Amino acid sequence: MPIITENNIDEEEAKEWLSAKNTIDLLPGVPENLTVKDAAEILAVSELTIIRMVEDKQIQLNKQSILDYINQNYLVNRPLNLTQNSPDCPK
Repeated sequence: MPIITENNIDEEEAKEWLSAKNTIDLLPGVPENLTVKDAAEILAVSELTIIRMVEDKQIQLNKQSILDYINQNYLVNRPLNLTQNSPDCPK
């Protein structure tokens, strides 16, 4: 049975698919070992920032390390879109 039918999502099938080790390449065409320049382009930061991150052992210059970093930090710099009347909005 497909995960998505006309107007329905099979939640059990979707959970099973998401938890399985799928072979989707999230950085297609990117080599396993990266240069400082490659990592900087992927993370949209300067080469100096990448050098600091490597020195601080936040990342390694390989594809899996960059993917792990993205997975752990992808929402860090996103605004919360709070309205001025929101109880969580800083005054």
